[in-house]
Amino acid sequence: MKRHCRWPGTVLILSFSTWTAAAFQSPDTYAAGKSDLDHGNYAKAVEELTRADADAPGKTNALALRAKALIHLDRFADAADCLRDYLMNNPKSENARYLLGYVLFRQNLPRESLKSYTEAARLHPPSADDLKIVGLDYVLLNDYPDAVKWLEVSVARDPGNAEATYHLGRAYYVQNTFDHAIRCFETVLRLNPRFAKAEDNLGLAYEAKNQRELAEQCYRQAIEMGETAGKPEKDPYINLAELISHQGKDAEALDLLDQAERIAGKSDRTQRLRGWIYTAQGKPVEAEAELRAAIVSQPENGSLHYLLGRVLMKQGRTAEAEKEFAQTRALLGEHSSPVN
Repeated sequence: MKRHCRWPGTVLILSFSTWTAAAFQSPDTYAAGKSDLDHGNYAKAVEELTRADADAPGKTNALALRAKALIHLDRFADAADCLRDYLMNNPKSENARYLLGYVLFRQNLPRESLKSYTEAARLHPPSADDLKIVGLDYVLLNDYPDAVKWLEVSVARDPGNAEATYHLGRAYYVQNTFDHAIRCFETVLRLNPRFAKAEDNLGLAYEAKNQRELAEQCYRQAIEMGETAGKPEKDPYINLAELISHQGKDAEALDLLDQAERIAGKSDRTQRLRGWIYTAQGKPVEAEAELRAAIVSQPENGSLHYLLGRVLMKQGRTAEAEKEFAQTRALLGEHSSPVN
């Protein structure tokens, strides 16, 4: 079963160096707000730039700078409101329109984001980073052909951008274009040898091609990268646990799941894997408990109902098992293969 990792949060480097304030502005509050913004005092900058705009409504770029500070505070809805207000008085500001597109992307509003990028592109050609976000908007829309199209353009314009190349690899992977994905992840690791997510996803791509030894090496390397950096992530632990659980290495797999849960807590995926391992070990009571817990958080997951049905069948609880199999068919269809 091919596994999908979450797409990581994307950070856009924000620059307002080309944005100039009008001559008429409140010098003290504006200068203080800009200084605090430049020095990373974002909450204070928001307050000062709010006052600066109130002192000279629509006469400065204080609203645009305030939006930047709000973005750094992850207050994307407020940032969007600031940018819309700014654009009312500055409709031809391509910087504001591109930034609004990014903010809408961070709000998980891909259609609105794409509209803003389209409007901005009429004013000024997009940068490689802008096209990266356009590609990720299409990822949010589950439109991977268009995601690949724009991510390819982004990477072609800036081949040294490891993050854009990583996202292109992810898009290829989701489309089952595994050789292309492998080349992307290998490129990322040449650009940034400590990019743990790229190493983990390289493992996923190798595993999808049934190159299990290479996949295992990648997962273990990704784990080592995360631990060395002091920022371990759950995914390589779970991916490795799933891989070696099919090799009969149950004790190590369960230990890896313990580590994943210490990092990020229990999840339907760790519980499903525990249920799978306990089933293989002939521990139906433990397997049932894990699978039922997983179903609570993912009731529409047909494969979980199928696995629970198998466990119940092994316990001779045929009527209960048939209910789970019926639920599997209702969710996945009569002829679906629920698990690998």
